[in-house]
Amino acid sequence: MQKHTVAVLGGDKRMDFAARELTRLGYDVREWGRREGDSAAGFARVADEWLSDVDVLMLPLPTSTDGTHLSTPLLEGGGGLRMEMLFSAAPDKLWLVGRLGETLQGRAKKENIRYIDYFESEILQLKNALPTAEGAIEIAMRELPVVLDGTKVAVIGYGRIGEVLSAKLGALGAKVTVYARRPSVCTRVELAGHSSKQIFEGKDPLFDADTRAIFNTVPSRLLGRSTLQTLSPNCLLIDLASAPGGIDMRVAEELGLCAIWATALPGKCAPESAGVILGDVAHSILTDATAF
Repeated sequence: MQKHTVAVLGGDKRMDFAARELTRLGYDVREWGRREGDSAAGFARVADEWLSDVDVLMLPLPTSTDGTHLSTPLLEGGGGLRMEMLFSAAPDKLWLVGRLGETLQGRAKKENIRYIDYFESEILQLKNALPTAEGAIEIAMRELPVVLDGTKVAVIGYGRIGEVLSAKLGALGAKVTVYARRPSVCTRVELAGHSSKQIFEGKDPLFDADTRAIFNTVPSRLLGRSTLQTLSPNCLLIDLASAPGGIDMRVAEELGLCAIWATALPGKCAPESAGVILGDVAHSILTDATAF
């Protein structure tokens, strides 16, 4: 099986470990964008030559935060490498991207760039559920003045993250109630040993007065003013959902509630594990015959 030359560009510490994993798996790996001395201007001057014999670009998660520049948070000043330069220097490479965004997707299609968004990988989503759940529990342990053992908590949603999070909270002795829309999901929750409450369309979810933490995993605004104003001021809110999130943070702050929008936890809480996952997912994509 052919092993390709992969350029791992930009990103945070996760990408360091992704590069190490790809190297361990036998790829020729080149790196830029996370080391002292790397600069966008310097890279732009040599990009054509540096990328000439590269087969694959592996770009970070997210690939860009503004739709214009490559995400390079570890470079002084943010780096400033324009995506335009990569479109010019590497139009014939396979791009592995993470949440490319509508603007850059449109440009890539216009330029006939072959790209695969690894963030859409079911393997990635499943494996990332564990570091996300552990990161959420870490936040709860830090912010709550009580132990989780015996404490009543709520988890909204029972997808990949909600299921793992509920199991981990239950293993710590927390009294877990899962809120879900479908009766079949509520049954699964109860078979797993947790309590369940069904969420009905158009009705606000109701929480017990002694609930000390609510973890939201649903990217839909379920916790607005009418729900938030019923909560105890001692209730911690942790939103794990992507934009727009499930908790109205502005209202929560207005009401004096402690609310944390905890996104991208794998990279923040477990960068090595998250990076190995990225490397493994990239490998699974590159060994698929349809990738090239």
